[in-house]
Amino acid sequence: MQLSDSIKALGILLLVAVAIRLISFFPSVIDHDESTYLVIADAVSQGYTYQVDYIDTKPIGIFLVLAVLKSVLGHAIWGYRLVAALVLGLTAFLLYRAKRIQGSNWAAGLSAGIIYLILNSLYTRYGVSPNTETYFNLFTAGALLLFFKYRSYVAFLGAGLLLGIGFVIKYVVLFDGLAFGAFLIFQSLRREGNVVKALSQALTMALGAAIPFALVVGYYYQIGEFDRFWFNSITVAGRYPSSRTFLHYIVFFFEFFLRFLPVTALFVVGLWHKSVKLPVRQFGLIWSGFVLASVLIPGNAFGHYFIQFMLPFSYLAGEFFGLPRQEVPRWLRWMRHPRIGYALLGLLFVTHLLLQKKDYLDRPDNVRYAAQYLNQHLEPGDLIYTQEDQAIYFMTRRLPLVPYVHPSLFWMDKHIEAMEVDVEKEVAKIEAAAPRFMVFRYPVETERFAAYRAAHYTEVANIGDYVVIFERKN
Repeated sequence: MQLSDSIKALGILLLVAVAIRLISFFPSVIDHDESTYLVIADAVSQGYTYQVDYIDTKPIGIFLVLAVLKSVLGHAIWGYRLVAALVLGLTAFLLYRAKRIQGSNWAAGLSAGIIYLILNSLYTRYGVSPNTETYFNLFTAGALLLFFKYRSYVAFLGAGLLLGIGFVIKYVVLFDGLAFGAFLIFQSLRREGNVVKALSQALTMALGAAIPFALVVGYYYQIGEFDRFWFNSITVAGRYPSSRTFLHYIVFFFEFFLRFLPVTALFVVGLWHKSVKLPVRQFGLIWSGFVLASVLIPGNAFGHYFIQFMLPFSYLAGEFFGLPRQEVPRWLRWMRHPRIGYALLGLLFVTHLLLQKKDYLDRPDNVRYAAQYLNQHLEPGDLIYTQEDQAIYFMTRRLPLVPYVHPSLFWMDKHIEAMEVDVEKEVAKIEAAAPRFMVFRYPVETERFAAYRAAHYTEVANIGDYVVIFERKN
């Protein structure tokens, strides 16, 4: 029996997603954000309330997703990385299907999916470390598929619902929804008499998108914690005035396109080449514009923000491989020559795996070693405190002693001020808990616990001149 194109594409994209990210499954920490998600999801799975018992600046969605996964994966960090790879593969497949429905050929659709996977798997903070974008892009891609495949109001409601789920993972999904709605209205303006229908379709999507957030708001209102939820989720976000200069914005913007320069060239071809279907180019331009706005508006130069843009970026870049070879710009035709293209792709894959090995396997995993030391000495009921490496909580199956899991929320002045953290109160809470072990980065500098640690603790382990462990004196 011959497999359908869709089944073949799904298999290829899932296989590529796992293969290209395999080495990244194994280190204990890639960045702080992922560790924070795992720790808070662990707490949520044990019945604690997010934004009440444990606090972060992200919406609740990512913690609910990971809490559900914990029931299957437990504390196996590699399992969460595998799931993230599969989520990326499925996202790439939904992108492929959406393009096929729009009329793009097999090569353009599959290439868009593969490009999306490559973009997400080259740089640590541009996709290798699973972040909120890894997950909410899945729902955006699902909404994209419904948006193009069906024209009924039920489909628009479903697309909105998927966008709404993405929205409660990270609020910037609003800009994807705005792009979808703007495209509907743009199309209607080019076809006289359909503006009212387009507005009703866009409002139907908006209604669907509002449902998940309404459920979240209703939950916090029902448990009497609406004010705290609103403060931590909405109010705090407006308390971070950007001190970035205009030049900083320009550098941040162009760094992405230079970092992925070959794909940038393909994106430009997909955007401007007249052989690419006009609706594809129009939608790609509108979608790209709105998402780039969502990347730049927060005013922070975090590479993972661009992961959201990788969907429309790949959506247009994939069209390069659907063009007849004779219509490809002469200066790019070498990329379509099988011997050159496949050889370069193979070289990229091998080089990529070697670099990941260097970054993730060859370096000593000192945080894991510290957790192993603690697990060998901890007794039931023992408490720990770690100032920097919150992944240690997850690997020792302990929970933090204060609500602020991400270290920056508890130690950086801008976060302390924005979140109105009573640092002295939280420090007193830690000292009163008298944790058996306290874990600090090496070298241990003078900080808030210096006198308390000197009086009550003794150093018992130095892990690779990276992590220092202190044990409470009897």
